Amino acid sequence: MTTTKISNDVLSIVIQDFGAELHSIQKDNVEYLWQGDPDFWARQAPVLFPIVGKLKNGSYTYDNETFKLGGHGFARDQVFELLESEEDAVVFELRANRETREVYPFEFRLRITYKLVGNQLTVQWEVKNLDDQEMYFGIGAHPAFNVPLENGKFEDYRLTITPAHPRQYIPLNPATGVLDLSQKHVVDQTEFALTRELFKDDALVFETPEATEVCLSSTVNDRSVKISWENMPFVGLWSPYPAEAPFVCIEPWCGIADDQNTDGDLTTKFGINALAHGKKFKASYTITIN
Repeated sequence: MTTTKISNDVLSIVIQDFGAELHSIQKDNVEYLWQGDPDFWARQAPVLFPIVGKLKNGSYTYDNETFKLGGHGFARDQVFELLESEEDAVVFELRANRETREVYPFEFRLRITYKLVGNQLTVQWEVKNLDDQEMYFGIGAHPAFNVPLENGKFEDYRLTITPAHPRQYIPLNPATGVLDLSQKHVVDQTEFALTRELFKDDALVFETPEATEVCLSSTVNDRSVKISWENMPFVGLWSPYPAEAPFVCIEPWCGIADDQNTDGDLTTKFGINALAHGKKFKASYTITIN
């Protein structure tokens, strides 16, 4: 595994080529990114592609063929090529290969750019369809942030979703990890005090049809993390339960887990993206560190 560092006067960032995954986010010598511990969760900020979440029965069908594919897809377990590296920006690339074709029958190019501006890190995904047919995919983020940030305890922190208005909540089945769309409903709550019980039913999943931000902040210091995005229709908020893990994930997604009533057809999967031959799909999110 090789790591690459980018920095400016405010932030220092480390990305590893394995999964093109964030490995460190530091400000004032304080580490904001979860550093991974297999006793809780060994990963840190995996890129979810070509699916987000789990598939019903761990498989999908396409063109009358069934493919097995693990939760969150394969990009997080692939070594990306470092295409460009500057002091404050870096670009990684993954292309379809023999291993990916066994579980995902499309030719693609995935580029991930990390760019620093002041106290902000912007992460951009670019998916290009190199196949001669329409391709179907999901892509999402899964960054985990230390709680506490420098001091305090887990319960001193909160998550706040902006804009502060009612939004659709989609329950997950903790036993299977798939959605129950029949139980989707509107919730008014937009601020969540962190407790272990908050995540007893797995991730909190919301629809985000507009520009949205989620802020992790505390009552004991001024340090915070804010994730903001546009044109990403879902977000998941997660920390393991019942383990007392010292982190929380804020996950904007262009894709989502299967519904429990799905027929498994990739082309009609809830939340799937379709991309024509030769076309590009772009999405980005920004992490603001205070």
